[in-house]
Amino acid sequence: MWQPVLTDPPPLLHDVAVVLVSPKRPISVGTVARSLGSFECMDLRIVQPRCDHLARSGRNGSKGSQFLLWQAQQHESLEEALADAAISVACTRWVAGRANACRSVSELLAAPEVAALLAEGAAAAGCHGSSSSNSSDSGSSSDNSSSGAGAAPQRRKLVLVFGREVEGLLDHEVDACDYTLSIPIGRLQESMSLSHAVSVVLSRLFEMRQQASGCALPQSLADLAAGYEDTGAER
Repeated sequence: MWQPVLTDPPPLLHDVAVVLVSPKRPISVGTVARSLGSFECMDLRIVQPRCDHLARSGRNGSKGSQFLLWQAQQHESLEEALADAAISVACTRWVAGRANACRSVSELLAAPEVAALLAEGAAAAGCHGSSSSNSSDSGSSSDNSSSGAGAAPQRRKLVLVFGREVEGLLDHEVDACDYTLSIPIGRLQESMSLSHAVSVVLSRLFEMRQQASGCALPQSLADLAAGYEDTGAER
């Protein structure tokens, strides 16, 4: 199994985790894993899965992020999955009457507590030099390889919670989180697909973190080889 080890900088969303509550279809988990990999979020957690997320459809849907499926944490309860959360956010279409309700990602990012937490994580996600020089540092490589792609130091987490493909999150699951977030969508759909919703939120977080750090984005296929090392591990 190909598994990257990000070196300089560490994964930009190293302090963000995504929780899926009771997903029913392997492909749902697989496509969410692909979303996480696209935005350098390396912490996927699954609560009471109703499927084998490592089934072929899940692996196929994850594309280059199969390693996230293999290392995904599984939990018996949402409370267990949120045990290390500094701030937890329930992502749901309906937020009226909820405490700390945010009706857009921008509104969530503007919340003082959330902004302070993300600023804390941004300090560890800045660019510190050329990725090629860091990749050749054997000491750095050894430290990172023990924890895979999410090799940044453990820090306080912003945990995003997404519900079931059809039913979404139950009321008590929303109430277990510190904030609620609704993604604005038009009048023709009741909700977005799971992976699309995850992508929208992570994209905004990644864009904000990338701009704050000044880290360059890949401009060609060759650039994708910079900033990580292949562990060569197989599954």
